[in-house]
Amino acid sequence: MGTGSKSSHASYAVGPTTASEADDVVAEAPAQPMSDEEVQAKADLLMAMNLMEEIADPPFNVDPEDEVPTDPVERYDLFVGQVEQAQEAIEKLKGKGASDEEIEAHTKALKAQTLAYLNSLDEDDLREIAEAKGFEHPALVGLSGKGQHPLVHWLDPAYPGDIPSKAKIQAAALSRYNELLAGKTVGGMSLADLHDIEGTEPPVSGGAWKATPDEVASSAQAVTASIDAWNEAKETYGPQSQEQRAEALHAMLAAEQKLVSADCPELGEDLAKAKAEVKSAVDEALNHTYVHARDVQPLVQEALASGQLSETEAMHLGGHQLVALMRPSTPESEVESLKALAAKRQEQLANLDAGYAAHVAMAPGGDQPLNLPPAGDPGAPQAIAVWAKNAGDVRDMQTDVNGWYPYTQQGGASDTLYAEHPALGPGKYLHPGDLTSDFKSWAAKQKLSDLRTVAGELGMDNNAKATRAQVQNYIAASFNKKYDQQAIKDKVNADIAKKEAAKAAKAAAAAAPSTKPDGGLASHEAVQALASKLPANGTGSVSKPAAPAAKAMKAPKPGSFNANVQAMMAAVQHAKATNQDLPARVDAKEVAGWTFGAGTKASHLGGIHAKSIHAAPDGSPWMFKVDHNHGGALGHTEAAASQILALSGVPSVPVYHHKTKDGTAGSVQPLLQGAKPFTSSPSQWTQPQVDTIVRSHVGSWLISDHDGYQDNWLQTPSGGLVQIDHGQSYKFFGADKLSVGYDPNGVTPIHQKLYQAALLGGLANGVKINPAAAHPVIKKFESMPDAQLRSVLHSTAYEGAKTGVAWVPQMRSRAAKALKIPQSQVTHDQIATAFLDHAVERKNNLRENFSDFFVQQLGLPSGASLKHGGGS
Repeated sequence: MGTGSKSSHASYAVGPTTASEADDVVAEAPAQPMSDEEVQAKADLLMAMNLMEEIADPPFNVDPEDEVPTDPVERYDLFVGQVEQAQEAIEKLKGKGASDEEIEAHTKALKAQTLAYLNSLDEDDLREIAEAKGFEHPALVGLSGKGQHPLVHWLDPAYPGDIPSKAKIQAAALSRYNELLAGKTVGGMSLADLHDIEGTEPPVSGGAWKATPDEVASSAQAVTASIDAWNEAKETYGPQSQEQRAEALHAMLAAEQKLVSADCPELGEDLAKAKAEVKSAVDEALNHTYVHARDVQPLVQEALASGQLSETEAMHLGGHQLVALMRPSTPESEVESLKALAAKRQEQLANLDAGYAAHVAMAPGGDQPLNLPPAGDPGAPQAIAVWAKNAGDVRDMQTDVNGWYPYTQQGGASDTLYAEHPALGPGKYLHPGDLTSDFKSWAAKQKLSDLRTVAGELGMDNNAKATRAQVQNYIAASFNKKYDQQAIKDKVNADIAKKEAAKAAKAAAAAAPSTKPDGGLASHEAVQALASKLPANGTGSVSKPAAPAAKAMKAPKPGSFNANVQAMMAAVQHAKATNQDLPARVDAKEVAGWTFGAGTKASHLGGIHAKSIHAAPDGSPWMFKVDHNHGGALGHTEAAASQILALSGVPSVPVYHHKTKDGTAGSVQPLLQGAKPFTSSPSQWTQPQVDTIVRSHVGSWLISDHDGYQDNWLQTPSGGLVQIDHGQSYKFFGADKLSVGYDPNGVTPIHQKLYQAALLGGLANGVKINPAAAHPVIKKFESMPDAQLRSVLHSTAYEGAKTGVAWVPQMRSRAAKALKIPQSQVTHDQIATAFLDHAVERKNNLRENFSDFFVQQLGLPSGASLKHGGGS
């Protein structure tokens, strides 16, 4: 069909408010007779609008000369021609005095038609058209897969091509390309990946873009200008100062990035010199300035969305450190050091949160007394000792964390900086003096023998001879550095020695001859009697007195205060035990560059995939799992699953996508050393273990892993608990159910065994399902930006869609339903988008879904509290 089509056309609605209403809304007829020019203009408008509709949705039976081109660019050009015809007709009507209401109705109808057409195009067509129309690197926009694709707006002919909103879309693509030029990744893509998509060759070596000497000089001048702008912005004050500083910082880093990635062989060594000078100049500009968390906030959000920064790095490093991570000139050793620091801080903050929660349960603060149990109660000495030690740890962690937290994104750029970390809030700092006073007030009401037992739990081996004051001070030394435990033990020993010496002297005097008028030396027998009472090692310390026999401790009554305290302390210790035994997470890029040693078969490890054991560069054993059928897509999936679990605090062994030298794809992970099978009897499970299973269930549901059966759970050397092997993640995605009875593999996952045991009364006395245990994990997942989850799952979605993994049929069906097209027409990209949309939907519904699960399926009314903040 050409622009002069002879086809007949139905009248087109001239005033639709939305694309879907286009056939039902018609502008009201004018009250006055129209001129010939107006009649012609309206006819032209109707003709153009109808032709646009037929181009977007061609009829089945047309003459060959009227067929719409199948090439997307040619078809777009034809469509744009009709849009221009329509716009010209609208202008003629406007010139002939048509009312503002009529012009607005025609314009809305035109925009609705262009939007409907462009939204009907798939991502590949949009990219092809945009590239043909001069858009640089169209594959670098629309990475989130959420909402309308940016190229729809950029290509929309109903809007001028030079408007700022379109310019911003191109600017975003160029900014991301600069990141690729600097060797970073964007949305899971490397520079090579992008050029593979575009069908072009990557830039030449030595840099990332080919520059002339003049372009290098111009780039250097741009850096200088951006530094001047930054120096000026950092001196500004007022409502807009923060925004100005952020924009100036962004411009300076972008200018530096462009020059650092330039390649200009003509300059030879002068190019390296120019790059070094620029780095030094930017260093100088940054080093003499405090970079506030809000200065880097826009950069951080952009880097998070693109995958340049991880959530751990973004939330746990200060302004200067984040800038260093995002600068291409930062040495690799410094980058790795900063990443390790971020991971360390994340763990430190998690330990502080857990420790503080346990502390305030027994030391609420304010004017309230300590909530410690009587020291003579069963199990109380151990609980009190753990509390005292934990109080000291919390105080130290508060001091350490307060040294960096206020300068991070969550501490310096958030409006609710203490919401998730109350231990850092105003008035929450543990004051050793006040805590000691509260403790001694409580201790004054306790029996000395019971306090001695508490001190013994803390390592006081001469507690049987210590005074009340010494015992109290020894316990308080756990959280108050005014006291020294070793010095107190030495004083006790000295007091013992003094008493023994006096006793020995008295005995010697009684044994001496009565006739000694000159008061001479004691007899040999007296000296020996005294020596027998003194220590044999000559150090002045006495031999250890026998510790009092331990009392037979009865288990506290389930549900009692002591039981709750012990459970809380046990949970803290269990979490620490798990975390300290898990292998440290290494940057995926680093692992990708490792060369593993020759492997040995590992069929004894079970599972359906072939496995082998290899030595990492440091000699530690790692397992490689082959993905024969899907070209590495399953390796991407298991790696993404382990990363998602780690971001939420669910214990998991780190997994990485990997390819061997011969191109075999799969996943690689460190072995968990010293672990042993987890007991299969629910009646032997402890409360911390049950809480761990509940938390893990939340993570397993998010990643759609229904393979967590008995053999996939291990107990760590320190007593922690962790689920391994998430290789079946997302296998049943889209068809699975959050149900006690859902078991697609027929293997009875651990969480299902737990819930069934709870319903049948098969758990140990006092052990129960606590819905509140799920809340920290749900909260962590909710705080994860949608864009970050899409970024983590990008390779899982797109590689899985290409290779036809198990979830593809479900996602194809969802895509077809959403797009209202036959399943046979759904593209791989549309399948991947459906997968990512469903993943985000599941994340955002965790709170409501698990609340309903606990209440409706397990009959636990307390589960309803999850909908309102989590519960106790």
